Amino acid sequence: MDDLQFYPTPRWLAELLWSKFTDKDFVRVIDTSAGDGALPDAAPRDYYDRAPKIDCIELDASKHPILREKAYRVVGLDFLNFEGGHCYSHVIMNPPFAEGAKHVLKAWDMLYEGEIAAIINAQTLRNPFSAERRRLAKLIEDHGDVEFVKDAFKGDEVEREADVEVAVVHLVKPAECSEDWIGPVIETMAVDRTREESFELPRELALPNSFVTNQVRAFRVAVKAMRESVRMRAVADHYAVRIGRTMDDLANHRGESDAPEAVSIRKALEEGYDQLKDRAWASVLRSTETLSRLSSKVQKQAESQFELIKSLEFTQSNVYGFLLGLVQSQPEMQLDMLCEVFDIITRYWSDNTVFYRGWKSNDKHRSMGMRVKMTRFIIPHMRCSSWSMDWDSVRQLADFDKAFAILDGKREPEVSLVSLFDPSKGGSDRDSFSKLKRAERLDSSYFSVRFYKGVGTVHMFPRSKELVDRLNRIVGRRRGWLPPTDQQAGEAFWKQFDNAEKLDAEFREEALRKAKGDRGYFHTWDHPINQFMLENENHAKAEATLASAMEVVLERHGLLDAITHETASQPLLLEMA
Repeated sequence: MDDLQFYPTPRWLAELLWSKFTDKDFVRVIDTSAGDGALPDAAPRDYYDRAPKIDCIELDASKHPILREKAYRVVGLDFLNFEGGHCYSHVIMNPPFAEGAKHVLKAWDMLYEGEIAAIINAQTLRNPFSAERRRLAKLIEDHGDVEFVKDAFKGDEVEREADVEVAVVHLVKPAECSEDWIGPVIETMAVDRTREESFELPRELALPNSFVTNQVRAFRVAVKAMRESVRMRAVADHYAVRIGRTMDDLANHRGESDAPEAVSIRKALEEGYDQLKDRAWASVLRSTETLSRLSSKVQKQAESQFELIKSLEFTQSNVYGFLLGLVQSQPEMQLDMLCEVFDIITRYWSDNTVFYRGWKSNDKHRSMGMRVKMTRFIIPHMRCSSWSMDWDSVRQLADFDKAFAILDGKREPEVSLVSLFDPSKGGSDRDSFSKLKRAERLDSSYFSVRFYKGVGTVHMFPRSKELVDRLNRIVGRRRGWLPPTDQQAGEAFWKQFDNAEKLDAEFREEALRKAKGDRGYFHTWDHPINQFMLENENHAKAEATLASAMEVVLERHGLLDAITHETASQPLLLEMA
């Protein structure tokens, strides 16, 4: 028990944790360290005294029978290796105190959108000595709140006492995609109207030897067989009742009223049809033809909105309409994916980034643009077990493969990052992951990579500076840091853009000097680059500091006056055009 750090949650603390949720529509809840079910037992009940449906994960398998006896569904052993999770709306947790930050961050990363309520050791937040703890503190600052509780595991109600102060953490995660791509695709399609409708397909949609056609045909046959099965079961039950009671009924004095009732045909048909349609739409979503080229965030969005998708009629016209909607949205989705990959590179490791003066700079607002470094960047928070990479980490690597293939004008790389980290996905070197765990450097089509398992970082060395430059320009135009394609920037602007890496050390030194000012003490988190990239309430102030530092550097190299003149004359050039 000590090894598992099992401290059952007292009832009052469990109820406090549930009260933190602002969204009381508990679509699907998971307790990630369920123990013997103290947190699920305290779940609020609705008007009809019904508790929400709760899935459980528990490392101690001896507690699984207890959880199942309480009607909770056990879906896993080790939460840190749990590969599902995007479909949950709420996460409630009392993880091992030594791994509190790791568990809450895992919950945050796995959710598409939803809420998290967690009990962790207060020292996790009061002493943020690690990158994990600092990231958690920042998430709480931006997306939630925390309540500190002393002596939470002391008193008569506590099964196992501990002298510890806890932090009750509440986080609300917004949807990760910048747009809802799935909703607009499905909202115009036909939704099931009645259980009595015909399942005949239009003849003109019958396309032989195709995945969609075969799946629809299989669905129709399965529905027909299910209906026949329900009918025959109803007939059997009907005549069983007519024949009379069994010898067991007579021996146990059970009367006619205790005999089996005829199956409700309508209910059985409805449940059977829904289950088959669930399977059919799931097969479409899981097919490589459907979502393989979409980013992991859009895939998560599709998984999270599956309840809406599976309400559609499973016909060829609807399936093709759904797929066509995704195809038509792909150009914008791909731009979003490039921005997502750019953000993965720049968000948590500021040294991956260099800065330049943005196109929209003027007297009232001096803007800053960002570029990804051409030579090397580091991707943190990459998790693995002794035999495989974490599922979410693999999906993140897959986004890099997809994004750089798009930049290269190809469908997919010849040698993918995924195949290096997960040889079962088609890697030619079956021992590549073992080599990576030994910190050996391996090559994919677009990167040389080195993995440092102990700290969970992947060092990526781009093999094509041209593709990285293409990424920087696409994202820069998308976010207004660079001029649109129909506007011209002068030579000085592009010179400072092209030389951003050469000027980076000088720029950072000047930004640090301005940030420190006359202060004796200066914390790393107060650095304007960190504040700028976090996009919190200090973002505008940090951007002004960085822009001022950039102007000093540009002036030092004789570029500031030229860029300022180009910017000032741009409106006149547009009018003349």
